[in-house]
Amino acid sequence: MRRAEFEIKDENEFKKLLKAANYGTLCLNDKPFAYAVPVNFIYHKKAIYFHGAAFGRKHELSLKNQNGSFSAVREYSFIPSHFSGDLACSASQYFMSVFVEGELLFVKEDVKKAEILDALMSKYQDEGEYLSISQNLEKYLGMLNKTAVYELKIISWSLKAKMGQNMKREQFENMIDKLQKRGLNEDILTIETMKDLC
Repeated sequence: MRRAEFEIKDENEFKKLLKAANYGTLCLNDKPFAYAVPVNFIYHKKAIYFHGAAFGRKHELSLKNQNGSFSAVREYSFIPSHFSGDLACSASQYFMSVFVEGELLFVKEDVKKAEILDALMSKYQDEGEYLSISQNLEKYLGMLNKTAVYELKIISWSLKAKMGQNMKREQFENMIDKLQKRGLNEDILTIETMKDLC
């Protein structure tokens, strides 16, 4: 990573970001261009999983080359220029992002597919109120046969956060003060995260 001050090496922060992000971008090799596709996903048992049809471009590319990369971003507060000066270029977006490289595998066993899809449903429907896939496997067999479940086995990851780490203490405190005064919902979360990371 070019800017070492923005690198986060804490695996707990890595897990938190993957839990909070609603979607990520899967990137596959499709010469002469890369193929990048947004996907819903779940981080589960130290791997990233997503689902899709058992045909189509994503599926075909996964069969040809098992190397894939994945990224996800969590946005925090937008910092307007006037928070730090009068030049337009001082505007910034606070964020945390993860980049993963790994080996793309197909989950073939129905029991494991059901477990992964159930975890995925739980992430996006935390209110419940649906028939569990893993506990009602027989009722879901038709759906499982038509659905491809992909595992991105993580080989390496990096986590980047731009949350004011490069500021002097006085600038940092001033930024927190301005975010508090603005008081948007994302500003409150941004302040908490800034204090945790810095």
